[in-house]
Amino acid sequence: MKQNKIFAIVKKPGASPEIKLVDGEPRALSVMVDGKREIIPFPGLPGVCVVFDGKGGANKKPNCFLPEYNDLITGTALFAGINFETGFISLSEMQAVIIEDYLKANDAKNYDGNIERKIAAGYLPQSEENYLFGMLCEVKTKYKAVKIKWLGKR
Repeated sequence: MKQNKIFAIVKKPGASPEIKLVDGEPRALSVMVDGKREIIPFPGLPGVCVVFDGKGGANKKPNCFLPEYNDLITGTALFAGINFETGFISLSEMQAVIIEDYLKANDAKNYDGNIERKIAAGYLPQSEENYLFGMLCEVKTKYKAVKIKWLGKR
């Protein structure tokens, strides 16, 4: 089987975001985030998703805030493009710049245990396309169905 290599942003706790060439197969992404893969739409940026360990837990270090979801990602997070027909795809240069700025504004290295106090410094307004993406329950890829979870409300 041919591997699907994509350019994505990988953000580890306490580190700066890095653009890397990664395997775009859903199973490989689970390995990268070291846990049960959860996929949500990136706030306000159509065609981009966040992949992280959905179980998280106290044993993983805080990584970045998602103020739009009133949530915090722990452990490694991956930011990639997604297409309903082909699955995970590379980020565009513009998307990568927006995501890097967002991650710098919402880094959780100084997390004090209270998500409520975090202001949405990197807020990107919801678009109709991103809302519809979030409402989708699964995306068919050439490998298998990828489950999508919508955390926010419109």
